[in-house]
Amino acid sequence: MDTEEIWLAEVQERSFHRAGAATTSSFPVANRMTGAQLARHLSPGGYGVLATTRADGRPHAAPTSLVRHDRAIWLPSVAGAVRLANLAVNPWASLVVMRGDGPEHVMALLEGPTTVVDAATDDAAAAARRYGREPSWATAWIRLTPRKILSYAGAEALLP
Repeated sequence: MDTEEIWLAEVQERSFHRAGAATTSSFPVANRMTGAQLARHLSPGGYGVLATTRADGRPHAAPTSLVRHDRAIWLPSVAGAVRLANLAVNPWASLVVMRGDGPEHVMALLEGPTTVVDAATDDAAAAARRYGREPSWATAWIRLTPRKILSYAGAEALLP
């Protein structure tokens, strides 16, 4: 395993160690993804739903593309997006990345602090290179550093 795969596995292990009975029964050990499987699931080309909190406490959820880079998940965004205003007030988010149905269902839930990074910075440019295509529309990137990772892969999920 490479260092990012090890890191993903360690964050997930700590997350499940702190989890209560309801969470651990919903995410059985036999169905959790390995660090390598999480790395592939969180690769460029994936899509998820980012949840943030509005200043008045109401939730906000929106679809997003993503890329894993430098021990974080990077999400491109445009100027004026509600998610950016929300993160300016409460810089914490949840991201759900999933695909499939029934026994082929695969999902990862990540939660953690965020930083909004201007697209013109070197860090954002590095994330954009890993993204695999030029998101010329992105004026900012959201850097989500997971403190919690929970995953599930159905019995027939096609995971290498």
